[in-house]
Amino acid sequence: MQGERPVRKPCQLTPDQVLELAQLHSELESSRDLEPLLATLDDEPVFEFHPPGATLSGMDRLRRYYQHFLNDFMPTIEETYLMGEWSGPDAVTFEYQLRLRVGGQLEDHQLVSVMFVCGDRLGGERLYGDERLLKLMLGPLFAELEPITGPTRWARI
Repeated sequence: MQGERPVRKPCQLTPDQVLELAQLHSELESSRDLEPLLATLDDEPVFEFHPPGATLSGMDRLRRYYQHFLNDFMPTIEETYLMGEWSGPDAVTFEYQLRLRVGGQLEDHQLVSVMFVCGDRLGGERLYGDERLLKLMLGPLFAELEPITGPTRWARI
């Protein structure tokens, strides 16, 4: 992440509300409902992708990311299994196993998503998966990723 470290707003939700917000966000991804999905995000969301250790930030980029994600990536999903779900006072972690059909071939991938709350909305996500999966998820926005340098918005310092 370049420049000054963005300020992380304190969570204004109860732990139950944090979990409900993250679950709603995931449900809206599954139903491919763009505007309500974007409404779950903070005005300046920051998504991290590992590897390669880079960010995609700002509502304009995240809108374009979700347009690709919903229209191009989601149709490749054959099966999704929720492997685990953990929630805390300001974040929720989901672990998924995905089976995709890409170019007629089946591919299996693991994905971990950590969703953080800023104020009363999601401030972003940290996504962990193999590079192939993240390139499929990001599509043309992979070229717009910015390397993480120094502590990120989510670092507790």
